[in-house]
Amino acid sequence: MLIILTKSPWTEDYGSIIEMAKKAAESKEKVAVLHMQDACIAATINQPCDRLAENKIDMYALKADCEARGLIEKVSRRVKLIDYKQCVKLVMTKHKKIVSWTS
Repeated sequence: MLIILTKSPWTEDYGSIIEMAKKAAESKEKVAVLHMQDACIAATINQPCDRLAENKIDMYALKADCEARGLIEKVSRRVKLIDYKQCVKLVMTKHKKIVSWTS
């Protein structure tokens, strides 16, 4: 399952997102989280990144969106920065289920 996040962590219920990802991972499903747009802010916050990493959930952030927001230097080292080509590959070939989290 690939969970795609686009909203700021202050406008989303990130606790629910983490719990959903955790439950999917506990059921042996391969889970990853992709931060895009304002969700890149969450890739700079240690607590959610640590909680996802504890459950072996891969984390990605779109590099161009992080650069546009001046966040490159602040992104957690647990989060892999990817370009648009890698993003398309992640969405199209790496995961059978896609969850786009919007509110």
